[in-house]
This record gives sequence, C-alpha cells and structure tokens, in this order.
Amino acid sequence: MDKAWKILEIDEIISHVNKYIKTEKGKEILLSLRTYKDREKVILELNKLDEVSKLVLSYNDMPIVSSLSMKAIFELIEKGGVLDEITLNKIKDEITSSIDLSKYFLKIKEPFASIKPLVDNLKPVDALYNAINKAITNDNQVSDNASVKLSQIRRKLYILNADIHKKLTSLMNKYKDKMAGDNFVMRDGRFALPINSSYKSSVSGIVRDLSDSGLTTFIEPLEVIELENEKHLNELEERNEINRILRELTFTVASFKDILTKNNSIIGELDFINSKAKYAREIEASIPKISNRQIVKLYKARHPLLDQKHVVSNDFIIDCKETLMLISGPNAGGKTIALKTVATLAYMIKLGMAIPASIDSEIGFFNHIYVDIGDDQSIEENLSTFSAHISNLSVIFQYLNSRDLVVIDEVGNGTDPKEGEALAIAVTKYLIEKRCVSLITSHYDLLKKFGLSNEKILTASFLFNEKKIEPTYKMMLGVGGKSYGFLIAKKYGFKDEIINDAMNIYNKNYMTKEDLRIRNLENKEINLKEREEEIKTKEIVLQNKIDENAKQEELLREKSQKLKDKKLEELDAYIDKKYYEIEDIYSDFLKNRDIKKTEARIEAMNKKVQKEPLKIGDFVIISALNSRGQITRINGNKLTLNTDSGMSVNIDKSKVELTNKPSLPTKETRDIDMEIINQKSVSSSLNLVGYHIDEGIESLSRYLDDCSIRHLKVVKVIHGYGTGKLRQAIHNYLKTSRYVASFRLGNDIDGGTGATIITLK
Repeated sequence: MDKAWKILEIDEIISHVNKYIKTEKGKEILLSLRTYKDREKVILELNKLDEVSKLVLSYNDMPIVSSLSMKAIFELIEKGGVLDEITLNKIKDEITSSIDLSKYFLKIKEPFASIKPLVDNLKPVDALYNAINKAITNDNQVSDNASVKLSQIRRKLYILNADIHKKLTSLMNKYKDKMAGDNFVMRDGRFALPINSSYKSSVSGIVRDLSDSGLTTFIEPLEVIELENEKHLNELEERNEINRILRELTFTVASFKDILTKNNSIIGELDFINSKAKYAREIEASIPKISNRQIVKLYKARHPLLDQKHVVSNDFIIDCKETLMLISGPNAGGKTIALKTVATLAYMIKLGMAIPASIDSEIGFFNHIYVDIGDDQSIEENLSTFSAHISNLSVIFQYLNSRDLVVIDEVGNGTDPKEGEALAIAVTKYLIEKRCVSLITSHYDLLKKFGLSNEKILTASFLFNEKKIEPTYKMMLGVGGKSYGFLIAKKYGFKDEIINDAMNIYNKNYMTKEDLRIRNLENKEINLKEREEEIKTKEIVLQNKIDENAKQEELLREKSQKLKDKKLEELDAYIDKKYYEIEDIYSDFLKNRDIKKTEARIEAMNKKVQKEPLKIGDFVIISALNSRGQITRINGNKLTLNTDSGMSVNIDKSKVELTNKPSLPTKETRDIDMEIINQKSVSSSLNLVGYHIDEGIESLSRYLDDCSIRHLKVVKVIHGYGTGKLRQAIHNYLKTSRYVASFRLGNDIDGGTGATIITLK
C-alpha cells in the first residue's frame, strides 16, 4: 500500500463501497483491491462498471445471493469436516443465484461485451441442487425423504412417541390420587410422573428427581422405561443416518469443487462491480474518457468524501501545453482540497471506479501518483515540518518520470520565506523539466510571477468574497491570487490601526510600481472573470427557463390535441349511434308503412338530443312515470329530482329527457317538508340487509332526505357482512352525500362492522 493511499483516505472510499456489498466473495475482492498497473486493465474494469450501471438502470438490480466463502468450505472438507444443514442450504441458494443470474442476462437485448465472459462461465449445478433440495428442508432440517431408512426410523419414533404418551395418560389416570400435579414432566430427557413423596412406594419405576421441598418425587414408571429405551436406540439410529446423509452430501459438494468455486468467484465479482455502480450513483459519479496522453481535464470535479449536495465543483485543466497548475488564494479557501480532489480522482480511476466529475471529463493513466500534503512531521525521526516536507520531496524526485502525477501543497513552506520562495521556484522548474503532470499550491509572490511568465504553467486562484470576508471555494483558471491575510485578520477582530499599519509596511517594503501594476491587472482580470461567470450562470438559468417553457408549451399542445381527439371520438360515437337509430326507424317504416308511428319515433329521438349537458335547475320528463321534475342534485349518472307531485326521486340520466320550464305551476304549491314531518315518523336506523346495491342506495337516499327534514343528527344503516359489496357501495355514496358530515363502522356496542354509524350535518 503506497503513501498516497493513506493521505487520500482511500480506505474511507472503500468503506463507502463496502456498504453495498452483498457477498463474502465480493467483500474479499473489494478489501484486497489495489491499483491496476496498466491503462488497458483500467479501461476494461471501467467498461464492466459502465455496462453493469446501465443494465441495472434498465433491468433492475441483479439477483445476487451468496453468503459463502467457497474457499473456507473446501478447506473444511479437505480437513475431513462435514457440512451442516445450514451450509448446504446456503450452497443451494448460491446455485439458485447462479441460475437466476444466467436468466437475468438472457433477457438483456443490449450488448455487454466486457462482462459477457463472466456470465458465460456461470455453470448450472442441477444435480447438486436436486440432491440438497431433496435431503434438506427450507428450515434447515434433514428431510424424511432423504433416505428410505431415515423415513422408516422416523415412522418408528412417531409410533413410539404415541405409545409413550398413551401409556403415560393411562398411568396418570391410574395414579391420579397420588400425583402432585396433573401432567407428566421431563427430567434428564426422560418422562416422569410427579408423585406425592408419601406415595412413592406405590409406583414402580426409577426416581429421576426430587423437588426442593422433598414433597414431590419424579418417577419414571417401569411401564414406560422399555418404550423410552427403544425410543433412545431409534434416536441414535436417526442421528447416525443423518450424519451419513450429510457426509454423502458433503462428498457430492466436493465433487463439484471447480464449478462451485468458479461460480462463487463470478458472483463475487459481479457483486463487486455492482457495489461500485451503486456507490457511483450515491456520489453522482461518471466514467471519464481514459486518454493515452498524460493530461487532466476534469470538469465539475468534486471530492468524493465531501457532501455532494453542498460541495463546490471546480474545473481542472492540465494538458501537454501546460503541464503544471499553480494554485494560489486565501488560507482555508480550498487549495488543499483541490489538490486532494485531483489526486483522489486519478487514484479512483486506477482502482477502476467512477469519479464525481462531468461525463465529458478526460484523464490519463498515471503510473504513479505522488502526494505531499499536510504536516508529515515525524516524531520518531525528530523531523520538523519543513524537514519532513523536503524528505518526502527528495524521495519523490528519485523516482519521478513523465508518466506520473505529482501534487504538492505549499511547496517550500516552513523555512525562511526567501529561501523557501527560491526553493519553490526551483522545484517548479524541475517538475516542468520532468514533463510530469503537476499541481502545486503556494502563497509566494515571486512564484506567482514566475507562473504568469511561463507558458508551461497554468495559474489558478480561489476566489474570495471581499464583502463578506469569506472564501467562495470556487477556483478560477488563468489568474493569480491573493492571500487576503489583512482582510482575514480584520474579520477575526484585528483593530483597524494594526491592519492599516501592516498594509503600509507591506506596500513600502515589498510592493514596487510593477507589483502595483500587476496587482491592478490581476484585480481587473479577476473582476472580468467573475463577470463572465455571472453571465454564464445567468445564461444557464435563462436556458433552463426557455427549456421549461418549451416543455410546458409541448404539454399544453399535447393536452389540447388529446382533448380535440376525445371530442372527435365522442362526436363520432354519437353520430354512429344516431345513424343506427335512424336506420332502424327507416327499416321499420319500410316494413310497416306506419307514418304516425314513424313520426312519433323521430320526435322522441329529437327530444333526446341535448345541446348542453344536464345541470341543476333543469326540468326533465320521466317517461316511465309519465311525470316531470326539476333537477336538484347530480352525482355522476344519477339525478335527484323534485317531481310535480312533490316527491324526491333518484333516477339515472338515461331515463329522463330534457324539457322546457313549465310556464304555469301544474299544482298548488305545498310545503312538502311539513307534510312529511306531520305524516311520517323517521326511524333512527335503516335495515338494508338483503337489498341489491341499486335498491339499497335508492332507499338510503330517501332515508337521508327524511332524516334531514326531521333534523336527526346520528343514524345507523344496517348492511350486514356478506361479501362487503353493499357496504362499500353505501360508503362510496355517503362520501358524496350533502347531508353527511362523517361516518364510521359500528363497534361492539352499536352493531359491529355489519352496521355504519352516520353523523348528519
């Protein structure tokens, strides 16, 4: 394990992947994972990951079930061990998983060339599956059907147990006056009767136990001993036969060692790849292009161990033209995280993992990743921070070549500032000469100037919000940065006089006219870049709004078209219906030549044509009753009418015809409510047991009308239990009734669930 593994916290990343592992073999592969040594192997592993990720999205999760380490199982067998029922059932489950996985991949239409060799090598082991399935039950017991002999033994045991219980029952009746209890008990695995000690000499048998008080003696009767002994012998035979069956199954498992081991490895590897895919979804990772050049083009890159919902993403661009990125900016502004992000993502690629960066990212395969981040002070070797830093760089420089990645935090830091600055520039020049890809951070002004003047160096800076005096964690490429030490000191309470004095000392001793000019240019460039970023952000927001508006317009168009299509369908259906009606009238006329009947049918048909849907207040004719009524309520296809006679009627829409409002009242106006109140007493319950649904709902509607007029508040409807259809229809009607405030099923006091209690408004 190299040093970078520890510094970059790769163990922590592995632990996140481990959450998704289902199998022992998968965990073994993950925990032994190390970086792949060549680009082709990395590309193969990433292709496997890509294929599994896409398949799982399209076809759901793979049916992976395995809790076994086949290596441990066969080590046990080789030592002469016998597999128990639980382990055998687990082997059966793994065989099932192999079969299910093969079926899973058979239904996939898309190509999966990278993992196909794995899938093709899964071999069914039907003979072993059937052997285990026949011999071992699902609750991990050896089945009666495992062998003829075992079945016979267990039949004997069943009969013996029955005989023992029968004999014990007989003896309990015989000694019931002498027993201290009303049932037999078990003592040392043997049946015994609890006998009052004063009568113990009356019962022939073996004393198995004595109560603490000495008042009860537990005796195994002689009549039962012989049966118990025979049972014990049969139990020994049963145990021997079970052991023989388990040994035989163990030998059968051993004969399939190569296939089972191979299947176990394949299931484990698929599980391992699947767990990487799930972790990739967790951190919203993607698979970049793996370049054959030593470059870094990471867009919207994020550190995988930070909160992905809140971490600020950044772009990192290092190519053959600019091989070194020099990052500056305020303390605690994100520089160290930037180095760790690039190094960690490059390391994850070498582990065959997806990375939290945009899918259009591209990165080369680096032979080695060298990291110098943080305080590596060694207490044992008594090295200072600077000494540890230099010692680490010295080792790196011994092995460094053009195919490596190097990240160095605060190069040259920890010694005299001028010496450190000179050393930092020398190190930077050396890294450029080696043509390796490098990222370094620094506060040194001289190094920043060197970076701005060297075409092999890409300068970058983390922005700082000067108004809020806080870092933004957003990196800007192509600009040098400031440390903002004075502003940060001010934020933490330094007095203005100290800050101003420090600024004067700095400007007098360290700032030349050229430095001031550069500083002004840098500020202008930073402001320009910030404006560009703002414009890009606004463009993205605007484009999102345009896209959203386009989607809404498309949805409206689709809804409008669907509405038109529906209306046309309804119109076509209506025309077809009328066509057949007219054709029927015409055929009848040709047959009977009855002009009056034909005219009457045509008039009746015309009356059914309603330009507008029925609404509350309309007047309709009820042909079946030869009566007219006004609509007071509409519920789907059901109407409630007040007829000319003053009755309230519930009727289907299809049984009425729209008519004109009467010009004169047909009858003298009466107070129907008062008549009903005076003439009719309303019960507090309604029994609908035996009613058909339509009859029941009609009766319920009339009943609720009456209850409302009588101002009843709580009533009960009895519908019985039956199939529950009448109860459901009643509840559906109550949900829409204008009289009902609430309702509930009855309890033990008011009729149980065969009744419904209604609270009226």
